[in-house]
Amino acid sequence: MASENQAMHSGRKSKDTNSSGNSSRATTAKSSRSFINFVAAKQRQINSQVTEHSRKRGKDLMSLIELDVVGFDMFDMAPVREYELYIKSFGRSNTKQAFVQYNEDNLDRDVQTDPIENREIWTQHPAEGVSAFGGAGEKADEDEVVNEADSLRLSKFLQKAGQAINILLEEDASDNAKGTLQSNQRSIIFSDGYSQLISQLSFLNERHVVHAQFHPIQTNLLLTVHSTPKKVDGVNSLSNRGLLCVWNVNEPFRPQKILSCKSTPTCCVFSPTKSTLAFAGTVDGSIVVWDLREPSSMHMSQEYDGQEWSIRVPTFSTDGIQDTHHSSVVTMQPIVAAEESLKASMQSTHTNGITDGLSFQLASLEEQGFIHFSVVIEIDKPDLAGSESDLGLVPSGKIKLIKTSSVSLTTSPSRGLGDAMKAFHMQLSPLDPNQFFVATDSGHIIHGARHGGKVPPRLYRDHLDLPMDIVQIDFSPFGLPVFLIACGDGSIRLHNITTDLPVITWNNSTNGISIKNIQWSRSRPSVFFVMDEASKVYVWELLENDGAPVKTEQFTHASLTFLTLSSDHPGSGRGQPNRRQEMLITDAKGAMDVHRINKTFSRSRENELNDMAQLLNNIT
Repeated sequence: MASENQAMHSGRKSKDTNSSGNSSRATTAKSSRSFINFVAAKQRQINSQVTEHSRKRGKDLMSLIELDVVGFDMFDMAPVREYELYIKSFGRSNTKQAFVQYNEDNLDRDVQTDPIENREIWTQHPAEGVSAFGGAGEKADEDEVVNEADSLRLSKFLQKAGQAINILLEEDASDNAKGTLQSNQRSIIFSDGYSQLISQLSFLNERHVVHAQFHPIQTNLLLTVHSTPKKVDGVNSLSNRGLLCVWNVNEPFRPQKILSCKSTPTCCVFSPTKSTLAFAGTVDGSIVVWDLREPSSMHMSQEYDGQEWSIRVPTFSTDGIQDTHHSSVVTMQPIVAAEESLKASMQSTHTNGITDGLSFQLASLEEQGFIHFSVVIEIDKPDLAGSESDLGLVPSGKIKLIKTSSVSLTTSPSRGLGDAMKAFHMQLSPLDPNQFFVATDSGHIIHGARHGGKVPPRLYRDHLDLPMDIVQIDFSPFGLPVFLIACGDGSIRLHNITTDLPVITWNNSTNGISIKNIQWSRSRPSVFFVMDEASKVYVWELLENDGAPVKTEQFTHASLTFLTLSSDHPGSGRGQPNRRQEMLITDAKGAMDVHRINKTFSRSRENELNDMAQLLNNIT
């Protein structure tokens, strides 16, 4: 029985083994027939790459991004002090705490050292006035500050009131001075008499007038430029300085103001509407400005001839400024339209304002042929210590010049490229101040414009086109489109502004003697005056004789140096009403005679302007 069971067990085991082998083979056979899904594998690879890329970007950003830490208190309770704990425990509503203060921290010690006083002081060297040094004082009390402010207001009021009273006194003196002329020692065809400006002053010794100008509106005022003496006087500190004088013709006994500068002045000009500013060009190319409104206390005083004189230094100077003239300044002229000048002349009879006309342009010509255009500016708040940027401005100065543009005339078509041109005079057209006319040593007048390009004709020349010095130009003040030219060979040319050749040429007007000055009459359209090197004054009246002067006056006292005319209100609409035209004649001995033009040459004939215009049309 046992043997049978063992045999059955062995047989079952063998059968199970065979069955297991068969199943394994069946599985192997089935697995060999399965497929691989490449699409799913590729998708898993893509998903893995995207996940890896995002994980890497996250790591990079985490290294760059830092989170800010913000801390705040959820609950804050200050510790209870012993006193508060005591009051909380034992305090009652009817309980009062009492305390005592012993002032133990209020200590005082006696010292023997005095406090050190400090004060800031500024200075300028060399000192040319009281404004060249100063400083901040001690701190004042409130009452002292109020008193100081009141004193400043009083000083300003007295200054303005004094100027107004001075103007009224000058007008009154002008009315009373009529008929006080000195009689001419001989008969002069154009003069009713003269007023002689006193030149016998120690600081005017050995000085003669080289240039002068009447104010175009306030014609009783005269600005003169004086030469430098040949010898320097050790006693007279002004002997080595340039000198200008402002005169009131109604008070010829002394100059109103004395203006001084370091260089030698060559030309001068007033401000166009009010006599508040005076300008001068110098031999070294600088332009200096004086503000005539400045009080005398700003300038030094010196004693001459037993009197105290205030010597005014320039308010502004272009000396030392890089962009300025490089040769002698020969002409300066303010740029003002004709209608503006007439308007200012009309206003001067109704108001005594002293601050008008401080904003305008100034044209200056140098000998080498460069024209500079500058703007005159008034400073609202001047600095008592001086300006660090405007080096030419004096401390407390209110006026300065700013150059805006320049024009070079060195390339004249009539000259070689290597030749240097020399300029003598310049005039702006009264009809169009944009146009300028420059007299040169080539015998040509150069015509140009400040704005808008070239203007015809480019040059004004003679028929023979010979090189010669053109000394001076003067336009007709009556609106006629003509101007006169005075030449170094004694010839005179009359040009129309529209043509380059002259309308008339007078070749032998002075018998070959060089002309110094030529001036068109401000009273009569057909009259002009000429002064030559031989001290002769020629009077031309074209409606009476268009070929020669009607009269020649020979002055023998000394060699004449300069001639100029004042404006005439009845004739040209500029100047002071009821004041006749005047002529300044100066000589080499320093004499300055202001002649009053007689009625023959100061009153226009009937229809004289129309007759003169008709004469010019017929000649043309």
